[in-house]
Amino acid sequence: MNNTGDRTGDLSRGTAAMLVALLASACANTLVQNAPSAMQTTESRARFELNCPTVEATVLSQKLVQGFRFEGTEYTIGVRGCGRQAVYVTYCRDQSDCNALSQTGRTSELKNLAP
Repeated sequence: MNNTGDRTGDLSRGTAAMLVALLASACANTLVQNAPSAMQTTESRARFELNCPTVEATVLSQKLVQGFRFEGTEYTIGVRGCGRQAVYVTYCRDQSDCNALSQTGRTSELKNLAP
């Protein structure tokens, strides 16, 4: 009985698993590398739109995007400041090219939920 086919299959599966892990880590690295620029871009836009010098931003979601002539990262970022809040979708081609777009279309007043 010849086991060469089995070993080749195992090697191919092992190689495929390593490639998948390598690609996944590259994707994660891109998200991590672009995140500070995405936050900075979003906070700058929010300070202007909310007319507030101090804002607090939180990443709500992040993913890799690939479109026609565009490949990069997308972050959904919630921002609060001066009693208002807004949600932005920020696209980054790389660390030096990010654009924040308002997802809410307007700012929302924060309501005091305490009775």
